[in-house]
Amino acid sequence: MTASLSAIGPRLAKLLPLLSSDQPGEVVATARAIGLTLKRGGLDWHDLAALVTSAAKRQAAPVFTFANLAPRTARKQIALLAARPTVTLQDRVRLERLRQWLHGQAGSVRLPADQVQWLDGLWRAAFAGG
Repeated sequence: MTASLSAIGPRLAKLLPLLSSDQPGEVVATARAIGLTLKRGGLDWHDLAALVTSAAKRQAAPVFTFANLAPRTARKQIALLAARPTVTLQDRVRLERLRQWLHGQAGSVRLPADQVQWLDGLWRAAFAGG
């Protein structure tokens, strides 16, 4: 669905706002044009609805952050992050030190703000936004 949508997405983006017209004939013509555009892309109205639904779910999902992770969970996520090819050797060393430090910490410990900011930035870079 994504490949087909990338081809027709710009056309749909122009057509969808036209559905707000106060002229019934324009609304019907726009709906038909959207239907034809979807059909040319190998999609239908159900695919468009699924796309809108999945986009809404992605926007509603909380953004991942190291700020509220328990030490054990943070250690696991740090290990996962360190294995990513986008992480530099210098960052891997720093990640391992942080992971080792977290190993002896109580469940209520929170990472310092500068560490959270650095980790969250690495996470977004490694996982394209989380």
